[in-house]
Amino acid sequence: MPRITKAHMKESIVPFANDAIKLIKEKFDLTDMENREDIPMFVYNGWCYYMYKSVANAKPEIKISRYNHRYYKDQPKGNRIHEQAWIYREGKNCRITGIDENGNWIHAPDHGFVIDGFSIQDYFKKAF
Repeated sequence: MPRITKAHMKESIVPFANDAIKLIKEKFDLTDMENREDIPMFVYNGWCYYMYKSVANAKPEIKISRYNHRYYKDQPKGNRIHEQAWIYREGKNCRITGIDENGNWIHAPDHGFVIDGFSIQDYFKKAF
């Protein structure tokens, strides 16, 4: 089983995040904070994607999974890749530390991978 190191994950989160943000902007209505959206599996740039938007906790809360094999016979062993992450608006999934003078919440710093106003969190990559 191939080993995915932390250094390899830091390098691979950038192309994953770029593709994910582009697809989020194309596929989801980010102004609708009342309805859950579920997009069935589709293929984009050779990757199979599954995406859904939840509005239960942090609004919106988007989960994206992608893999490069549709069936196990498509790729040889060791080259099958599965990536997954939770994506939030920047700062929306952070702990609330207080309230400012205008009555707005003050959030703790965002520890996710921040790109284009979104925060990629809980990213993992698996090769098998």
